[in-house]
Amino acid sequence: MFSTNDFPDQPASRRGRRLKLTGATLTVGALAAGGVVVATGAGASGTVWDRVAQCESTNNWSINTGNGYYGGLQFSFQTWKGFGGQKYAYTADRATKAQQIEIAQEVLKVQGPGAWPVCSRRAGLTVANGLAVDPRTGQDRPSRDSGRTTIAGELVVDGIRGPKTNAAIEKWVGRSQDGTLNQHDRAALQAKLGVNRDGIIGPVTTRALQRKVGAGVDGIWGPQTTTRLQSFLNRHVL
Repeated sequence: MFSTNDFPDQPASRRGRRLKLTGATLTVGALAAGGVVVATGAGASGTVWDRVAQCESTNNWSINTGNGYYGGLQFSFQTWKGFGGQKYAYTADRATKAQQIEIAQEVLKVQGPGAWPVCSRRAGLTVANGLAVDPRTGQDRPSRDSGRTTIAGELVVDGIRGPKTNAAIEKWVGRSQDGTLNQHDRAALQAKLGVNRDGIIGPVTTRALQRKVGAGVDGIWGPQTTTRLQSFLNRHVL
């Protein structure tokens, strides 16, 4: 689980864990019961994002209860702003469902399902199925990075950090390749970049990575950073 003291503020399940921006304090709630429960009932059908929203907000995409989290997927203000949501609306509850899903996918690329620590487990959210949803149609589409590579075995340079890109990162840092970046993988990446090895991929680590791969240095790991990283890995690792 990432800590927000070295990570852009992230959405958190209002029914479980909450992370504070000041320090590494977190409070664990409903997850203590254990197990993975996929949300069911009214509004839980549809894509995986509908299931996440059912858990987070009972599928109310315009909800604003005054708790500091907004919209169907319960974005914090800083997360919505940091990942470009304000090109659509000041807070997530004022944006459309499609726009909220689009920004959620940007969060998912960087932070993974753990950005919704309880509801992602209940909904069965993964990087692959979360990115497979087309926000414009509300339907699933094939995941581009889940298995497709170029003829030479290189990564597709598409700006999506899926399992193939993760595996290439793991190969670069000398870790076993399973397509997921666990805490030890992230610490190895930080060692490669010469930053503090705390296993938290936040602005400090991201800026170091951006400098390494020739991306714009803003501390936010978005599609442009991933595109440059994929090109870098194709040249130097694969």
